[in-house]
Amino acid sequence: MVEKTPQLDNPGMDRLRRPSIRLALVIALTFLVAPTVVACGGGSEPDGWVGGPAAEHTPAMGDPAFDAAAQATWNVRPDYVRSHPRIEAAYAYALARPDVITWLPCYCGCVAMDHRSNLDCFFKPTQPGASLEFEEHASYCDVCVETALMAKQMLADGASLAEIRDEVDATFGGRAPGTVTPLPPA
Repeated sequence: MVEKTPQLDNPGMDRLRRPSIRLALVIALTFLVAPTVVACGGGSEPDGWVGGPAAEHTPAMGDPAFDAAAQATWNVRPDYVRSHPRIEAAYAYALARPDVITWLPCYCGCVAMDHRSNLDCFFKPTQPGASLEFEEHASYCDVCVETALMAKQMLADGASLAEIRDEVDATFGGRAPGTVTPLPPA
């Protein structure tokens, strides 16, 4: 004799057991989560990132690019910031030049994490006067890192904030939903 599985008193659960409903849920979740996963890494190794070898100069103790507060923050950076020279260079640039990075959107899908600009990929949003807290997200996201390093290189080459923003939009736009980041001042 075959035993019957007891029925639940919840008709909503019966609907979830139907294969078509389960498939629809899997597809919906795939479209919500996949853009972030694909844009942030795609399985590539750091050495294969856009931009070639690691940046030659990472601001450090005594560098004029850092003020005293930034230097104190940098001195206690977490291990994930140190995980690769390019990652460390991008975090250092975000710390030294938030006045640039804050005007750049991020196209890795981190808008779903309530990020407002590329800066939020490196540092958690804070209230004015509060000390900075590192955000781990950029340490595993090549789009975040490459956006910051592109800005660093372009600014060193004399590009304006508007030109940098245009290049970031052209290079990374469309990979995943971008942050809602205001345009830089003219």
